[in-house]
Amino acid sequence: MSAPEPRPGPHTALRPLWLCRTDGQPWPCGSARLALTREYAGQPTALTIHLGSSLAEAFRDLHALNPGAAPEARDLSTRFLGWVRSTSP
Repeated sequence: MSAPEPRPGPHTALRPLWLCRTDGQPWPCGSARLALTREYAGQPTALTIHLGSSLAEAFRDLHALNPGAAPEARDLSTRFLGWVRSTSP
């Protein structure tokens, strides 16, 4: 038995849960990260700003949904920004 094929479609965030609309993984999922890397190629600052804004919105949304079980700020920061490569000289 083989693994199920991923569903086609854009890997965008389902808010306010911040899960991927396509594969149900925490957003940004692996496919979203690849798409964002392509979309923001050569623009690492713009990518970081976009993800930082998304991080702030996710923090607000997730804490509003369930304050006692929402992810810690450090964990969300790692999820949203920890994978972005630094291009500093």
